[in-house]
Amino acid sequence: MDLIDRRRRRLMQGLGVAGAVTATGTWPMLGHAQNPTRGGTLRMALPLAENLEPVTMSGGGVIAIVQQVAEYLVWAEDDLSLRPVLATDWSSQDNARIWHFKLREGVEFHNGQEMTSADVVASFRRMVQPDSGSSGAAQLDFLKPENVTADGRYGVRFALDRPVGAFPYYTHVYNAVILPADYDGDFANNPIGTGPFRLTDYRPQEGASLERNPRYWNDPLPYLDRVEMDFYDGSQPQVLAMQGGEADAMLSAGYIDIRPLFEADNVRMVTQPTATHAQVTMRTDQKPFDDVRVRQAVALAVDRPRAMEVLLGGNAAIGNDHPLAPIYPVGVELDQRRKDIERARALLAEAGYPDGFPIDLHVGRLAELPQYAEMLQQMLSQVGIQADLKIEPLNVYYDHWTEVTFGVTDWASRATPGQILNAAFRGGADWNAPKWTNARFDALLDDFEREPDPAARAEIADSLAAILQEEVPAVIGYFKDGFRPVNKRVMNLPGNMSNFLDLTRTWVT
Repeated sequence: MDLIDRRRRRLMQGLGVAGAVTATGTWPMLGHAQNPTRGGTLRMALPLAENLEPVTMSGGGVIAIVQQVAEYLVWAEDDLSLRPVLATDWSSQDNARIWHFKLREGVEFHNGQEMTSADVVASFRRMVQPDSGSSGAAQLDFLKPENVTADGRYGVRFALDRPVGAFPYYTHVYNAVILPADYDGDFANNPIGTGPFRLTDYRPQEGASLERNPRYWNDPLPYLDRVEMDFYDGSQPQVLAMQGGEADAMLSAGYIDIRPLFEADNVRMVTQPTATHAQVTMRTDQKPFDDVRVRQAVALAVDRPRAMEVLLGGNAAIGNDHPLAPIYPVGVELDQRRKDIERARALLAEAGYPDGFPIDLHVGRLAELPQYAEMLQQMLSQVGIQADLKIEPLNVYYDHWTEVTFGVTDWASRATPGQILNAAFRGGADWNAPKWTNARFDALLDDFEREPDPAARAEIADSLAAILQEEVPAVIGYFKDGFRPVNKRVMNLPGNMSNFLDLTRTWVT
């Protein structure tokens, strides 16, 4: 059975209408024949981040901390299977519009209080409130707070505005951790969850200390006694910490920054394919990108293989201007768009720009994106487009990334393509930076979301991808592999397509 077939089977188990994997929550150990050793301390290097607040958090550093303290109903693995966590079973009715989740019994929060349906209902209602400020609300725009209700002490019912066959995956968006019903909104000073570790010290701008949760429901896990998480301002200091033995692992890293670690004797590089990509977005409601020929010309000017080699050392899959990455089982098959300068110039001339045009290109200072923007500047100059680079600190870029006319934005991998398609390209969506609308695309996306048959979903996916490739609201040139550098004394620390961090089964020698 090839990889895609395995992923398809796993996906169907996840969609499966009943939790098709073990209801004990125990997942097979991967990778190591050695017996795990209890005890020890793991030192993680994390990117600098603020706002240790689960409902509104968005930085990778604080998400990694919260994910050790609080848990989700399910966990989406890299092979697209779903691991039961606080939920043991799930099922749907009404063509996947109504979903029932059965909760694990006997789970305690860190304060000894039992987790029940009241806590799950309160957590989801808190997140999807229109004024919550949570990105989870944008991603679950089909769920109203009042439509999350208890079904007894250990059951929860979700009534969606529209059928969503992959809904269990949406319960794993990073804000959807389960907190006590009476959570007061001050996680830094009252960090109560059900997770494998307790937060004992949080130092803004510096780091956090965690210790093993003796009440953890999945005994004998976790194996580690303590986790020290330190914030670093940028990737280079994290690399130096790895080289100097001050850190045992990095949460994630861009290829350019971590090249020295590939040759380090004491470092193992955990690598996995992802759907993470950069979108070169063009405002379709503004000149010059209101003309599809201009957007197509931009796409034809991009030398994708060269970008993949220079920026990522070839550790990527080629993109074709849609986000349906090869990791997904839908297996989109379209003719690959290739660099064609002559055709790009012809399209610009037809659109009334025979000499090109000047334009500001905005990009945040993240991973390889500034270097990608410099490459785009050179490539676009070949068709007469003079891009003036605006390389900005991330907080500045993300203050206006959905408003700029021309921008480069990093999109993290999601467990299902529907999560990206809905957020980035559905008409009127908050994160639809190109301001692109297409009624046929939206209707097909509804069909895609509700369709349970893999073959039918694949056929719809082809149509969705073809529309995006033709309309080009965004150039998507590559899907990059994820890297997690780990000291060889650390065992069973997995990678993750979304940079999530699960230390439940990690141990040190």
